[in-house]
Amino acid sequence: MARTAGPRIRRHPAWGGPLTRALAGRIAAGRRPMAVAAIKGIHTAIFISVGTCIGIFLWDAVRQRAGRRATIALGIALAEAAVYASNNQVCPLTPLAEDLGAKRASVADIYLPDWFSSRVPLFGSSALLVGIFLRLRTWRARRPTS
Repeated sequence: MARTAGPRIRRHPAWGGPLTRALAGRIAAGRRPMAVAAIKGIHTAIFISVGTCIGIFLWDAVRQRAGRRATIALGIALAEAAVYASNNQVCPLTPLAEDLGAKRASVADIYLPDWFSSRVPLFGSSALLVGIFLRLRTWRARRPTS
């Protein structure tokens, strides 16, 4: 028996919609398809970059390697998480792409399967939490005792 997905909950951006609506209104109708393609390309690049940062941070935590690279990767991942969480779990590029005519401007538009794209925040945040836990454990183990 095939499982069917329940109804998708559509989140409304806290601050991204009003901000991007004004920008979308300035783009001429003839240029909107090109703008949507550019936004999807930028979204894909950001998605890959942040995913790579999460992977680097987790990998360095597993290997018990503390360093500038892991700190920068964690900073980038946490900054992206703060933007995403503060906008009611909606990427700010999503309402912009939708205001320009994209039917669907979520992570799924970068050719990820629906089952995976709906769980990206779960996977990413879980990897970050595991990495933070491992880093704290390593830090505590290396801390000098008095």
